[in-house]
Amino acid sequence: MDREPKILLVDDEENILRSVEKTLFRAGFDVETAGGNAEAYQMYLEAITGGAPFDLVIIDLNMPDFDGKEGRYAGLELLKRIKGQTPGIPVIANSAWDEVETAKLCIEQGAADYFVKGRNQEMLQKIQTVLGT
Repeated sequence: MDREPKILLVDDEENILRSVEKTLFRAGFDVETAGGNAEAYQMYLEAITGGAPFDLVIIDLNMPDFDGKEGRYAGLELLKRIKGQTPGIPVIANSAWDEVETAKLCIEQGAADYFVKGRNQEMLQKIQTVLGT
């Protein structure tokens, strides 16, 4: 890859969004952020049609769904739409829950990997593995 990998980071918690964005930026990634499913999906589609698609999407699981209703697995709805549009794009799910069943569910739904929020070194390792960098 001749350029910095472009990542779409999605989380409805502003403090977490900014913190992870800084971590990714410092690690050499080109990062764009979205505060929810609808905004993220719109940005995703615009990136594709604009000829500058994302290389990776990182989604929060627990955030408002496309109708604005809070849901424990609302991020999986975004995962499904993204994978329906571009099956080959890697999507990594994250959550505050350190639960094997949650990680397993995400992988079954098409996520490339899963990490627990706040574990930034683990997150960076997973991103590098998924992107092959």
